[in-house]
Amino acid sequence: MKFIKNKKTEKENKDPLDYYFGKPRIEMSGSECLVDGLEKIIEYSNTKITVSLGSQEITFWGDGLKINSFTREGAVVQGNITSMEFSS
Repeated sequence: MKFIKNKKTEKENKDPLDYYFGKPRIEMSGSECLVDGLEKIIEYSNTKITVSLGSQEITFWGDGLKINSFTREGAVVQGNITSMEFSS
């Protein structure tokens, strides 16, 4: 007897982290935003921070903005984030 695998079921069982591995990722928690996949900081002030993710840029708008940590993997933007703008 031959079993036929359902391709849809295989996709549904895939670990969500496998799908996003190596891709830029943003995670908000309270007054912090974790940005993975960061390439460089384009603009930095206490009301506006713009970062590059390669083919995309993210601009954070708010008050008291700062980058709490910055590593090869990403950065943590902190402060009163009022909006985020995505551009390519």
